[in-house]
Amino acid sequence: MLPTQIVTPPSSQSSREHQIATLINNAENGQWQIEKDIDWSIHPSPPNFLTQRFIGRALGALMAGEEATAAACKMLLADSPDADLSACLEYQAADEERHAKVYRAYLERVGMPALIPDGFREATKQLVNWKGPPTGLVFAVHVVLESEALTLQHELSDDIRCPLFQAINRRVTQDEVRHVAYGQLVSANAQLTEQERLETVLAIKGIWDACIKALVHDNAVLWRAVKGFSERRWALQAKSLERLGLIDPVPA
Repeated sequence: MLPTQIVTPPSSQSSREHQIATLINNAENGQWQIEKDIDWSIHPSPPNFLTQRFIGRALGALMAGEEATAAACKMLLADSPDADLSACLEYQAADEERHAKVYRAYLERVGMPALIPDGFREATKQLVNWKGPPTGLVFAVHVVLESEALTLQHELSDDIRCPLFQAINRRVTQDEVRHVAYGQLVSANAQLTEQERLETVLAIKGIWDACIKALVHDNAVLWRAVKGFSERRWALQAKSLERLGLIDPVPA
């Protein structure tokens, strides 16, 4: 399992500007094309022990999450007066849309349908319908959900031992690491009121729980099985949000 990644908050404005410039440069140099930069001559060979339904649902969930994240980035663009930060968001929106398309292309290549889990689109729509402060949406998208996407992609790469899928996943993962770094950089300088902090945490947790329940398809038995895993993952995310000042430290 991937650890939650933390970027040390910049110690000065010049340091922050340097980090943003580095992220923009990496984003520009890291752009890739589905047709040219994926070797589609690699023979796809998803393992037989995974059903088409499992693979279709797993990638369908990733696709829906990527599309919702792209929409959220475009929303944030409207509220970002900073040209450098806007550049990061523009690159990320393009990345997320490309990720959704490449997952769909993979499923078409192996002859499997994309199966969006029931309720998952509704869960991710909460990002697009975000009512809180824009910085809260940065926490939701970049700090929490993007790092969870990294974990899911890492675990799927272990499960779906298909050379073509793993080649795709390497490209996608490189982008996602950059997105998490951007969110943690911006969030480290966030200024929220106490009420905004509380509302943001509740909103993020609500989206989190809705996504998990959608993934298990409202199956009570399966929900009990993954509930412990979900709680452990949320505890790690809460620590990350605590380090960034969104959640107050728990007294020892």
